[in-house]
Amino acid sequence: MPTARAPWIWVLGYLMHTVTGICVCIFIINGVKCRPHSQPWQVAIIKNNRIFCGGVLVHPQWVLSAAHCHQRSYTIELGLNRLIPRQEPGSQRIEANFSVRHPEFVPPAKVNDLMLIKLNKPVIESDSIHTINITSQCPTPGTTCVVSGWGLLADGHLPNALQCAHVPVRSAEDCRAAYPGVYNTGMLCAGSKQDGQGACKGDSGGPLVCDGVLQGIVSMGMFPCTPFMKPNLYTQVCVFFHWIQQTIRAN
Repeated sequence: MPTARAPWIWVLGYLMHTVTGICVCIFIINGVKCRPHSQPWQVAIIKNNRIFCGGVLVHPQWVLSAAHCHQRSYTIELGLNRLIPRQEPGSQRIEANFSVRHPEFVPPAKVNDLMLIKLNKPVIESDSIHTINITSQCPTPGTTCVVSGWGLLADGHLPNALQCAHVPVRSAEDCRAAYPGVYNTGMLCAGSKQDGQGACKGDSGGPLVCDGVLQGIVSMGMFPCTPFMKPNLYTQVCVFFHWIQQTIRAN
């Protein structure tokens, strides 16, 4: 029988808190380098010249991320594949000074862990930078999705290239059993017991893409990171479809 795992919350690449048994994360385990610019909606939120969180371009002037990534202001980098050199041809850096967390976001449980960031100017879309659609239709269990990010690798090193992992959506029953007292209908979980691909500590707020649409935002997981044992938790975007649309229209 597996032993209990140590609790933790991870933001900005540093261990911040060890109370709930939950991590706030992206650490692509057993994934591979993404095909360059195959995730053109992926953004990097930069703080002190390093990645603070991930995010997703859902509108030419709006980025969706996790509410626990909230800051007073943001530096958003788009069109990146490799972290070094940061300014790749075709990449863009845009500042942002306005963001809206979901009004019912509840830390530290990370309920309604969703935030919209308004860029100071619209992006110029291209082959390496463009929006992804969101939908009110939630994914069915068994759907294979892609999670991506620049977080720590399983060997403890940071990758230079964006990493991708393929993970199946799990049923609500699986999620509830894996995270009793934590899971709710605003979340989905994804991960495979067979190949052990998944997310762990690093930058939060990155995308879970299923059948070409955004279905999840990386929110939580367990530490030590054991995708063979527990799936990762994501904010389920379909549940918040109308809030996202209304917030963008109102601002």
